[in-house]
Amino acid sequence: MIFTIQTDSLKEALTSLQVKGKHLTSTGFTNSSLGQYVYCLLGDNTLTMYNGDNTFMVSVVLEVEGEKDGSVVIDTDLLLPYLRSFSGNMKFNSGDFIVISNGSRKASIPLVVNHPNQNAIVRMMNMINHMSYQPQPETLFNFGKSKFEGAFTLPLKSFTTAIKNCELVKSGVYKLDFNEGLANLSTRLNVQNKYEEQIEPMFVLGEPATIEFSGPLYSFFKEGQLLNFYVKDDFPLLVISDDRILIKAPYVNG
Repeated sequence: MIFTIQTDSLKEALTSLQVKGKHLTSTGFTNSSLGQYVYCLLGDNTLTMYNGDNTFMVSVVLEVEGEKDGSVVIDTDLLLPYLRSFSGNMKFNSGDFIVISNGSRKASIPLVVNHPNQNAIVRMMNMINHMSYQPQPETLFNFGKSKFEGAFTLPLKSFTTAIKNCELVKSGVYKLDFNEGLANLSTRLNVQNKYEEQIEPMFVLGEPATIEFSGPLYSFFKEGQLLNFYVKDDFPLLVISDDRILIKAPYVNG
C-alpha cells in the first residue's frame, strides 16, 4: 500500500481514532482509550481507517494521493512519535514493514499482522458501509435487521461541554433523551450527585428515543464539526460527521 498524505491530517486522524479520555472500565471510571491499533484500507485516493471492538467502532475517511491500493494495521504508539516531527506532505509505503518519508527524513516500523479486534471491525464495516454524512439528516439508516427511528444535529462544542460536565459526576454512564425536539444529556451517581443539560438541536427528524452510553465520544471528532446523531430506544448510538462515523453499543447495567 502506497500513498502520499498531509502529515497533520494523518496525525490528527490516528490520534482521534484512539478515543482517549475518561472511560468506564473494569477498574472503574478512569483515563483509557479504544486502543493503539488502527486498520487502514486504501482504494484509489480514499484512505479509510478503523478502530474498535465488539461494542464500539470508529472510522475516519481521508483523501490521499494513492499509488497502490491495499490494507495495513498501524501501531499508533510507534508511528505517531515520528509524525510529530514531520511536516507537509509525507509518503507512506507498506510492504514487509512500514516506511514513512518526509524530505530527508525516513522512518521504518514493523507491521502488525491483524488488528486485535479484526473480526469485529470487518463485521461492523459491512453494517455501516451504506451510511454517509448529510448536512441535514434526511435518512434514518438501517442497522442490522432494524433501523434508527430518530435523528438530530448538534455542534461538537455543545456536545463536548455537556459530556465534560457529566464527567464531573464520575458515574461514567450518560443518558441521552431525545424528545419533543430537544436533546437532554444527564448522569447521576446518587440523589445528591447528578447533572443534566438540555440542548436544542439544529435539525430534528423522526421519533423520540432514550439510550444510555459511556465513553468520551466527543474526543473522536474534530473541532468545529457538526454531528448527526441517530437514535432508537435501547439501540446502538450512531454519530456521523463530514469525515467520520462512530457507533457505540448502549450501556447495559451489569
